[in-house]
Amino acid sequence: MVVRESGLIFRGFTLVKRSYHKSTKGKIDDDLRSGLLTAIKSFAESAFTRGSVEYFEGSKFIIAFTDAEIMSEDGIEPETLISYAIIDREKRMERYMHKIILPLLKNVIEEFITLYSKKNFSEVSQFKGFKENLNKIFGTDTQTVDQKLKGIFTEEKKEEKKNGQKK
Repeated sequence: MVVRESGLIFRGFTLVKRSYHKSTKGKIDDDLRSGLLTAIKSFAESAFTRGSVEYFEGSKFIIAFTDAEIMSEDGIEPETLISYAIIDREKRMERYMHKIILPLLKNVIEEFITLYSKKNFSEVSQFKGFKENLNKIFGTDTQTVDQKLKGIFTEEKKEEKKNGQKK
């Protein structure tokens, strides 16, 4: 399982996004994609029930969602904040989805709400630093198998050098 992208959407606009691997051939406008994801999720939930849509599965990728309510500086009532991740589709995704991905997305949204509740969300530049939080939360789930193996061998070589110098 590889997380290709993660981010947060508010009022149909991207607040923060972190791309780890390309998932499209061309350049797609972030706000256009965020608006479309918000519309599809809203439509699906109005057709069924709120909270019933956790992910959309395609032939190559899965887009997982979770949402919560957040107060903005200019809001009267709490509004929906959506946390999402685009992941490679694999066999037995149901297990990964409920044990790994959705809890990570909930962690993202809770951390963001703690840091930015009652802020002016039209100033998206203030959220740049949250990309590091996304990196920490998703950790090695953003790496391909090759990248993980390379990291393991690099660590082993460092350890060997360190131990070899002590002798």
